[in-house]
Amino acid sequence: MLLAARDRRERRGASGDAQIRLSDVSPDEALALDALLAVSARRRPVLPGRPLTLRLSELEAALRACAGDPRAEYERVGGRPLRDLPADRATARAAREDFRAWLLGHPALEGRPRLAEWVQAAIAQGRLHSGMRPLIASALVVLDALPAGEPVQRTVLAARLLDGDPHALDAGTPLHSLLVALLIADAGLDPTTSPRMVWAHANVTVDPVSSTVLALGLTLLGDGVAAQLVRAADGGHVILSHGQLAAGGFAWPAGTDCFSAENPSVLVAAEQKHKSECRPLICTGGHPSDAVRLLLGAIVDAGGHIHHHGDFDEAGLLIFGDLEARYGARPWRYDLDTLESALTGHPEIAPRRPVKTFASAVAGLRRPLPEELCLDDLLSDLGPGGRDSRC
Repeated sequence: MLLAARDRRERRGASGDAQIRLSDVSPDEALALDALLAVSARRRPVLPGRPLTLRLSELEAALRACAGDPRAEYERVGGRPLRDLPADRATARAAREDFRAWLLGHPALEGRPRLAEWVQAAIAQGRLHSGMRPLIASALVVLDALPAGEPVQRTVLAARLLDGDPHALDAGTPLHSLLVALLIADAGLDPTTSPRMVWAHANVTVDPVSSTVLALGLTLLGDGVAAQLVRAADGGHVILSHGQLAAGGFAWPAGTDCFSAENPSVLVAAEQKHKSECRPLICTGGHPSDAVRLLLGAIVDAGGHIHHHGDFDEAGLLIFGDLEARYGARPWRYDLDTLESALTGHPEIAPRRPVKTFASAVAGLRRPLPEELCLDDLLSDLGPGGRDSRC
């Protein structure tokens, strides 16, 4: 009875009343309750084996008449402090209203209608809430300083604005994720835009040297650093950084196609076999880096097509799907016929059941099949005069 009363009191708050019902009273319970309630105005006896219904106020009056404190009894049987749910809800509602007024009235949102609209929707959906206030306050400090008047490194920006911590805006932190979302909303960018490009739109550079692309047999036009490095390599392999490509000053030859492979072993083998006569080849190094994406974007903008080959596994399919969606990439010996041919010498990898589609065949493999097992065919396509019939 006390446990049921405690639940009703928590739901009703400090002053509300409610009905309590026990469906089946045992003899011991009937004896105890009958003695307790006898001190009140209640005259009907409590009978065992019968349901019992009474008001919360009636039970609490009986406890007080016996020099008992209802709250203390509720906490004793419940093993925790008594809550006041209506008061808690009122407090939470006030906190939400205060948070909403603070955020929507923040100076960092002035003159940013798209951002203000996004923030309103995020509050309504619960993606931004009062528990995030310290995090949001830090984000707004940074947002208020953007776009930067002069190019600034993200680590320098963080050190200047966030208690001297150059890593406060590192990728993977909640603050970084929130700021990228805010910057995308503010600029009206595509939500799939890479964080590096989002920061670049705000004139913030993100480690321009660690994101690179490995390529072979390129021909870049122009006088930019990237173009000069490619010419110096004279058809050999070159590693270009995101910073070098982002600096511009280069152009992809109009209408020139390019091959791409997932693993650097394909590029190394192509250079060993064809040397400087290899057709243009880019290594994505798994999922494409921002530097890879910059170069792929330049190829497509110049009217060229990407012909991609990858590992026969789930990751390989995801990578090709991304390149196909973003750059219109075409499969390069990356189909069911090629897979079945590669499996000829490796029956232990083949799917256990017959398959009809390339995706289902890859999903059914007993283990991933690396693209290196197709290396001879890939190299034949990459040489001078290589055929494009499988592209």
